[in-house]
Amino acid sequence: MKILQHIGTCLSIFSMVCGALIYNRRNQLSSAHRSINSNEGLTIIIPARNEAQRLPRLLQSIKQQQKTYEIIVMDDGSSDDTRSVARSYGASVYTTKTHIDNGWHGKSLACFQGAQQAKFDLFLFVDADVVFRYPNSINTILASYEKQQNRGLLSIQPYHQTYRFYESFSAIFNLLTVVGMNCFSTLSRHKHMNLAFGPVTLMNRRDYFQTQGHRNAQNSIIEGFALGQAFQDAKLPVTLFEGSDDVQFRMYEEGMTSLIQGWTKHFSVGANQTEAPVMFAVVMWLVGSLTTSGLLILSFIGKPIYKYVSRLAYLIYTLQFIALHRRVGTFSMILLTFHPILLFFFIIIFINSWRNTHVVKSVKWKGRTYHI
Repeated sequence: MKILQHIGTCLSIFSMVCGALIYNRRNQLSSAHRSINSNEGLTIIIPARNEAQRLPRLLQSIKQQQKTYEIIVMDDGSSDDTRSVARSYGASVYTTKTHIDNGWHGKSLACFQGAQQAKFDLFLFVDADVVFRYPNSINTILASYEKQQNRGLLSIQPYHQTYRFYESFSAIFNLLTVVGMNCFSTLSRHKHMNLAFGPVTLMNRRDYFQTQGHRNAQNSIIEGFALGQAFQDAKLPVTLFEGSDDVQFRMYEEGMTSLIQGWTKHFSVGANQTEAPVMFAVVMWLVGSLTTSGLLILSFIGKPIYKYVSRLAYLIYTLQFIALHRRVGTFSMILLTFHPILLFFFIIIFINSWRNTHVVKSVKWKGRTYHI
């Protein structure tokens, strides 16, 4: 018993040290004002497949911006009212045309064809579940892009707003989506990364077509990775930002089934891109959920001093667990406090995602099968 408590305590302390290192860099959008350029224009391109429920929130948030932007909605085979909803907000709606010769379909194709319809020289690709919270949010994004001389690729991982209890089961996935990009940890060995978030991406027309943009993602489950790689290969800057207050989304509001399918779709693919030192630290930090829980259980049958140490370890780890997750979303305090529940759910989905990626070599999403 005593040996187990010593081992558990040491592992817990090491775990919390790892937790302090996996996300110790922040990269938030610029709050500076951007310079005025009367000739500059922005086209917002939204790929949409059965998004009639979510589109109003996004389109309304765009309409509330300080400046008017061209909005293009690419209807990707919707069977609901996506087209009529988009038009009611003044968006131009186009139908995505599947490539018969190579079977290219899905979000990447919708984005590529949307770019071909754009009038302006800046392209902002936005998923339908995103919302721009403030009237100056898009201006803030453009100000951040201006800091990189309006060149290359800027990508944003939105802050996850949850409303139903089951949505909080996305917690660890959301956190590791950010951490897994490497650049948010000092453990990363490479200064320039070639990964990118997919929900919100900004680039200029010249760079987009020079790199072939989303054409690079026609065989990719995570289009952000393919985009980032293409821009990196072209020696163009790639920057990643946290959405924080300005850019938010609500994921998988259709229900638990949608949440499971969504994270199963691509998560093990993303894990393959995480650098070894960061991945090791992440794994050890997650192990801390088990070790501190084990110590807590042992505290009820151990000596008084072990009771205090064990309970303190669980408390400190839990506070760290909550703090890290609060950076990426609003999640149930009950689940964050009883974090082993989230960990077991994460492990089950990750194993299934790995199986689909490396054994089955296909995933299903929104009625389509994607071969890996």
